[in-house]
Amino acid sequence: MIASARLVQQACSQCALAHLCLPYGLDSDEIARLESQIIPDISIKAGHDLFVQGDPLAAFYAITEGGFKTAVFDTDGLEQIMGFYFAGDLLGLDALGDETHRCTATAIENGTVCRLPFDQIDNLLTQLPSLRRRLMRLMSRALTDEEHQLLTLGRKSSEGRVATVLLDFSQRLAMRNLDSSIVPLNMKRTDLANYLGMRVETISRVLGRFQSKGILNSTRKEVEIHDWLALRAYAGSGAWVADQ
Repeated sequence: MIASARLVQQACSQCALAHLCLPYGLDSDEIARLESQIIPDISIKAGHDLFVQGDPLAAFYAITEGGFKTAVFDTDGLEQIMGFYFAGDLLGLDALGDETHRCTATAIENGTVCRLPFDQIDNLLTQLPSLRRRLMRLMSRALTDEEHQLLTLGRKSSEGRVATVLLDFSQRLAMRNLDSSIVPLNMKRTDLANYLGMRVETISRVLGRFQSKGILNSTRKEVEIHDWLALRAYAGSGAWVADQ
């Protein structure tokens, strides 16, 4: 029991991502109460789902390693990627409204998560106003970021969409105190193309053009950014043009 308690205590108190996650802003006693409900270091294999669209809300998941995608499926089974999430992000907030998941969350690579059972967290929310406020802020930020990103991407050229998503991923790395110039692209290119509303071939051509201009260096699994000003200029372009 003591060893188990120590393992749980490490979930938040010693986590390098705590400043991005649910415990941020809580005092030490509140963090200890939250930690007592967390199941840390659950391994998830690439391709496995954390939850599926239509599932009842059972838990929230704090990503500690790896990456995930969220997607919605229509009645014909067609998939629309809604976003990509990495270490420090919290998954499951989509179900807070009616306690039913509106999307499916799938691992895009092997990783680990902390599981926060909803029933226990729900009880804590009534006891800890600071935790409730933190959760509401996280939910509001997630919804705002997702809506803004989708609206923004839909109005941009192919170059603008690729530049925007690279800068978004880079900013997330910076928030985690990681090298923001090396942007991993661990998702399938077909998933990235789905998210951006582009063809895989178009993404490859855009990256090739950026590389030929010295803006970045692209490999199959990552992009190294060299010219931030040029990339931001492309991201700021609002004109939409059809993919060629």
